[in-house]
Amino acid sequence: MIRFSLYKLIVLLCLCFGFYYIARWQIALHNNNGAHMQKLLHTCNVSEVYRAELEQLFETIHQILDKQGITHILCYGTLWGQIRMTKMLPWRRKAEFCVFNEELMAREEARFLRYFYSNNLKIYYIHSEGVYRIFSSKPELSPYVELIVFQRDDSQSMYKRVGWKRRLLPPHCDWTPSLDCFPIHLLEASLPRRKLGSHFYSVPMGGIELQKYHYTLNWWKDVRVFNC
Repeated sequence: MIRFSLYKLIVLLCLCFGFYYIARWQIALHNNNGAHMQKLLHTCNVSEVYRAELEQLFETIHQILDKQGITHILCYGTLWGQIRMTKMLPWRRKAEFCVFNEELMAREEARFLRYFYSNNLKIYYIHSEGVYRIFSSKPELSPYVELIVFQRDDSQSMYKRVGWKRRLLPPHCDWTPSLDCFPIHLLEASLPRRKLGSHFYSVPMGGIELQKYHYTLNWWKDVRVFNC
């Protein structure tokens, strides 16, 4: 009986370690592929029509989120565009808002989605990444916007990314960089609004401070892009 229980324990531990390393591998692969794609796409060959469609889609989604009272801030590459150029970076094919799980969970999901459907937008949730992806036509041909979901963790005084791939990893921000953590205090006051293109959007406190957490290895570098 003891030998059988020990066998089950060993099997369980093997499964846990297996899931852990698979998740680590998937996240690393995703990040490497993303970096590679970013390198290939870093030209200014995106058409003016495409850029205009992306800006319009971004503003439409902003208005939808505003109507629902959902906090949403510029983040990742879109925040870089605001900081460096006060407009979308000219080589990017998508834009991002960061949103917060506590607010989304307080709303009926069907009603949340209907706001987008009523504006002739398509939206789906990528469970592994904790991201809503929104587009107006075929995703492979048109611009798209991502709502990247963060969860508040009061025990660490941090916000961190959601998604099932990250739930398999250690939950502490210092141990798991892929959680993309940032301090709660960057959102605790009334958020400033900054111009991006023709419109104004909410940004985190501290200007570039958020980017120091999401781009720890190169946040201070001025990215030079081919053909720009």
